[in-house]
Amino acid sequence: MADDAYRYVTLLCALPALRRPFHWERPPISRVHLEQRLDMLASDDRARVARIEALVRPPHADPPPDADALLRDAARLLAELDSPPLREWLHWWLSVKVLTAALRARRDGQADPGMLGEAPRVGRALREHWTHPTFALARHHPWLETLAPLIQAGDAAATEQALLELAWQYLDRRRPAPPYGLAAVVHYLLRWSLVERGCQRDAQQAAERFRALLDAIPDLDASLEADS
Repeated sequence: MADDAYRYVTLLCALPALRRPFHWERPPISRVHLEQRLDMLASDDRARVARIEALVRPPHADPPPDADALLRDAARLLAELDSPPLREWLHWWLSVKVLTAALRARRDGQADPGMLGEAPRVGRALREHWTHPTFALARHHPWLETLAPLIQAGDAAATEQALLELAWQYLDRRRPAPPYGLAAVVHYLLRWSLVERGCQRDAQQAAERFRALLDAIPDLDASLEADS
C-alpha cells in the first residue's frame, strides 16, 4: 500500500497542470509522455486505468455508440470497481453517453429507446417518457435543456463543444479526496482526454477555415486571362 501511495504521488507530481478545453493549441503533455508516466503504476492499476479509459472517452457528437456493447462493458466495469469516486464518475459518464445517443436516435425517427432503455439510472425515464423533449430528466440533468435543441438541429460542432464543456465542469466540481491516489490519476486522465479532444476540434476548425480562405482567393490565372 505504501508503495502504491508513493507511485501515485510521484506520478501526479510529474504531470503538468491542465486548463479547460479550447485554451490549448496542443495538450501540455503528449500521449507518449503520458504513457511513460503511467508506467509508474503497478500492473493491476495500469490495467484498470486502461479499461476505464477504453470505456470513458470524451463525449462526441458523432458517431453514436453501440448501445449493447456500451451497457455490457459499463456493467462489468462498475461491478469490479470498489472506488466510490470512480463508480460515480462512470455512472455520470454513462448517463451522458446514453442520453446523447437517445436524443440522436429520437431525432432520427427511432420510435423507442431500444437497448438504451436498459441503462442504469436513466433507462426507465427513456422508456416512459420517450417523446418528452428532455425525457422528463431535466431536473436531474439540467444540461439536457441545452443539449436537446442542439442535437435536434443537427449542429454537431455546437453539440460537441457543449459536451466537452459539460464534462470539464463536472470533473472540475468533483475532484477526488485525497488528491493523491488512483482516483486522482484517473481524474487527471479524463480531463487530459477532454483537452486533447478540444485541441483536435480546434485543429479541424482551423483547417476548415484555411480551406475556406483558399476557396475565396480569386483564380489569378483566370483573372489575367480575362484582363488580356
